[in-house]
Amino acid sequence: MNIFMSLTKNVIFTTRRWLTDIFLVFDKNKTKRLEYQEVAPALKAAGITVDDLVMQLVGLRYTEPDMTISYPGFLYLVMKLESMIQKFQAYDVAGMGTIAVSYRRWLHLTMYN
Repeated sequence: MNIFMSLTKNVIFTTRRWLTDIFLVFDKNKTKRLEYQEVAPALKAAGITVDDLVMQLVGLRYTEPDMTISYPGFLYLVMKLESMIQKFQAYDVAGMGTIAVSYRRWLHLTMYN
């Protein structure tokens, strides 16, 4: 195994362990699911601050009908948000919090993310 693969596996393992710890801390009732109101503080602990609109979208897209999110769902949500934030920041070269992308580029960014 080359050094790059070894480092990559280590980073993935460390990140997963860190997110597992966050999930367990914010799973207050120990159901192995985060209640909707536990998700935003858990995301903040992971370094992702979201507003009410984003949380509404999280509720619609990532929660179960009982408004909880499983551990795999939480991992996927964090990865998705991180990826979208990184892509946004790459296009926000002026650091103004806005970007301009073509329709085609927007579809590529959202469909293949």
